[in-house]
Amino acid sequence: MSKDFNEYIRSLTPVSASAVGTEPKALELCVQATEAIANIDTLDRQSLADSVSANPHLVPVLAAAAGYSQERFKTWLQAHFATAGWVVLARKQSAELIDAMDEDFGLLGLLSEQMSREWTWADVLARVMAPRQRAASAIQQGRDLEDTVEKSLRSIGLHAEPRTQFKGAGQETAPADFAIPRGGSDALIAIAVKGFDSTGSKLTDARREIAEMAKVRRPTQFIFAVVDGHGWLRRQNDLREIHGLWKSGQIDGLYTQTSLGQFEDDLRSAARRLDIA
Repeated sequence: MSKDFNEYIRSLTPVSASAVGTEPKALELCVQATEAIANIDTLDRQSLADSVSANPHLVPVLAAAAGYSQERFKTWLQAHFATAGWVVLARKQSAELIDAMDEDFGLLGLLSEQMSREWTWADVLARVMAPRQRAASAIQQGRDLEDTVEKSLRSIGLHAEPRTQFKGAGQETAPADFAIPRGGSDALIAIAVKGFDSTGSKLTDARREIAEMAKVRRPTQFIFAVVDGHGWLRRQNDLREIHGLWKSGQIDGLYTQTSLGQFEDDLRSAARRLDIA
């Protein structure tokens, strides 16, 4: 397998299995929210507060209408109410919650405008393409790739402990998305799985984790990384550092979804050398 960085870049593919408009629970919540707002005779702060008090799960939908992702909305809640729990807030402080959302987001004006508008498919596409809108969270993107890697592990009969820590040289620890056969000092193979279709600081954190794995490894431990997703196209410096760990031999393998066949072959080879196959 070539260790050319540009070739690796070209092999990057999306990692999220979530498609726009196909998540039934999210769609149901949106339907409930639009129906609840449409059924309000006079849309004002008090009537909206009454609605979210009766159905607190509408709150993140209202935040999304103002362009706030769930994570960004949680940060806003924490700053204003010292908690990210919108369900309790909606039940116990619905008036204060809606007051704050209206003051900061212009929520009532936004809802009034959008509820009276005839939406088109082009409007929906434009909304989806906005940089702050994501088809899946960074967490879900990572989980999708983890699920794919876990299938590879099962297909070759290797037991692995997910989302754990392993001990390396000098009893130092490092994170592992999968440790074979288990975490801690028993780990013989540690695997990092870092999939992102969106960009941000989490990609730099992922690079640091892989560098930490390479730093603490024992000579008898194998370190593999599966790193994929189009988010890396905008964080190429971070990706280049991960690639450099592979190129210099500090980790034993670096793969995308398109090279999982090679990943499985290399895992089998490592397992045979460790006598755990």
